[in-house]
Amino acid sequence: MRFDTAIFYDIENLIGGYGARMDYISELSLKDILEEIRKVDILGGIAVQRAYANWSDPRLNVMRGDIVDLGIEPIQMFGFGKGTAKNASDIQLAIDAVDCAISRPSIETFVIVSGDGGFSALAKKLHEYGKAVVGCAYRRTTNRVFEAVCDRFVWIAQSGGDEVQRSTGVATVATDPLLREFGAKVSPMAAKSPADIVQKARAILERLAASRDGQYLLKSTGMNISIAAQALSMGIKDFSFVKSGFTKLVDFLRHVVHGSKLALLHHPPSDYRLVMAGTSVNGFRMVSTVAELPSIHTEENYRTLLATDNPIFRLPPHDALVRVASFLVGETDSIHRLPLGDIIGSVTESCEVEQRHAKEAVLAFVSAGAFARVPEDARLSEQMLTLRKHSLEVLMKTLCDAVRTKLSSAVGDIDEGVFLQIMK
Repeated sequence: MRFDTAIFYDIENLIGGYGARMDYISELSLKDILEEIRKVDILGGIAVQRAYANWSDPRLNVMRGDIVDLGIEPIQMFGFGKGTAKNASDIQLAIDAVDCAISRPSIETFVIVSGDGGFSALAKKLHEYGKAVVGCAYRRTTNRVFEAVCDRFVWIAQSGGDEVQRSTGVATVATDPLLREFGAKVSPMAAKSPADIVQKARAILERLAASRDGQYLLKSTGMNISIAAQALSMGIKDFSFVKSGFTKLVDFLRHVVHGSKLALLHHPPSDYRLVMAGTSVNGFRMVSTVAELPSIHTEENYRTLLATDNPIFRLPPHDALVRVASFLVGETDSIHRLPLGDIIGSVTESCEVEQRHAKEAVLAFVSAGAFARVPEDARLSEQMLTLRKHSLEVLMKTLCDAVRTKLSSAVGDIDEGVFLQIMK
């Protein structure tokens, strides 16, 4: 086995800050988190594991067993000033990850166990070094920008039994009392168009604002947009802001609050909160609204849709895609019952394309059904793959048809010009 994976745990993000209740901290299991991470298809052997926290906090002693059993290196953080400063852990984690990428070229996959949007820049930098980035966090605390820039994202089941499966099939964490009350009263509504999604989103936010707890939040410290996102998932069947033409939740909310009694505030780098219009929160600035609903038919939006939910298609540049396809067709007889990693390795060595692009291309053809996979009920990382016999033309058409099918299910009629931009 190749030991090519590094995992960095942002403990403060996992526990929700050092003001978290002890019963919440005691329920956190690093073993369970690692078990979920191991399911990621691109993961190899783990070479580095580091966890960043103020380990002098006696409440974190409950994690000692996991730290020892899993071989995790605890990194002590005290902060830059009085108390435990959040940025101390974030900055040290980012520095260590970049240092690892430079000094240890054998490390190919970096797992960032955090939902903090500040790590979006780290993920982009690691991509510049040709590394794959896997994010891992609770759905309710994950910044959508960080989620979008990661190659894979692992969702951690919320502790305390608070993760509820809605009738829509969307898992929604309802730990906040406001959301529990809202979820008990709301019935998911179907939205048939981008404008309909926006209209229903406004109605849901107005309903939140009308509640006693909602009014208190919106007129005092502000409501974190993660709460709004969960409410929207509860109230709208198969909710996705991308289906409204937005690639970021923040921009979707900027449009939803336009002309309403609500406003959006921002504290850099990634803390966004909803407030009643005219309310100010120390350290936050007003975010401008978006008046017009954007077109859903853009290349950026199509690519975001393709990278969201299964089957996932992250398409590399067209010339790299064709090179990989040509190689696969030429090696059809030898690509028989091979693990995914071996196929990606052969493609990388033979096609003169970046490893990241080789992975994207191979995984795209896998998602398109170009390979037979056994056993069928196993994870991709545990399956043996056999390339179905195709000509280059048929293989490319198989991928094209699969991409078209996924986009059609999300947006209906496809803009052929934008579709060609993606495929060519």
